[in-house]
Amino acid sequence: MTETHALSRRTGFGGARGAALIDIVVATSLIVVMAAIAVPVLGGTIDRERTIVGAQYLAGQLLRARLESLKRARAVAVRLEVVGDRTKLRLFADGNGNGVLQRDIDRGIDPPLTPPGWLDDQARGISLRVNQPITDVAGGAAIAPGDDPLRIGNTALLTFSPLGSASSGTLYIAAPRGPQIAIRVFGATGRVRVLMFDARTRQWQP
Repeated sequence: MTETHALSRRTGFGGARGAALIDIVVATSLIVVMAAIAVPVLGGTIDRERTIVGAQYLAGQLLRARLESLKRARAVAVRLEVVGDRTKLRLFADGNGNGVLQRDIDRGIDPPLTPPGWLDDQARGISLRVNQPITDVAGGAAIAPGDDPLRIGNTALLTFSPLGSASSGTLYIAAPRGPQIAIRVFGATGRVRVLMFDARTRQWQP
């Protein structure tokens, strides 16, 4: 037996090194497994938070239009445009007493109150979008991914009047994946409500 082998047997250093190597391998494997589990969960959480932030921002712009209408004693509208995977929005005021109309916007009669903005500048990846099979929050009809997320009639203008009423309708907002949110506007009162779809129960929740 060599002197090195004898020393290893007396001190146990060789076994300690082997045990330490096994511990490192096991610990590394556990880290890899935990990371694989955590990344999808983290990604889902980020999508959820971004969707909530985007919905709150858009709802805030609708409330801003409502307050501007009351303050100015004239109709104020939010114009919403889906451009590819992005959503553009801008506020306009009635300039001639007949409500906010696209033709009057094009002619410069109904002036803009804000510069144009993009929803995903506030929450990355968020847009007016249907990203999963859902039921229509207003009536229970089925809505499929890719269907029109802007449901305010045949217009891109959601208008608030100085009498407190508004265009009624629903805006569906989401990331490419993650939760689906609906922003409902009640015409008679101008009230704005934000709801999230629970895919397990197939119900809309506040």
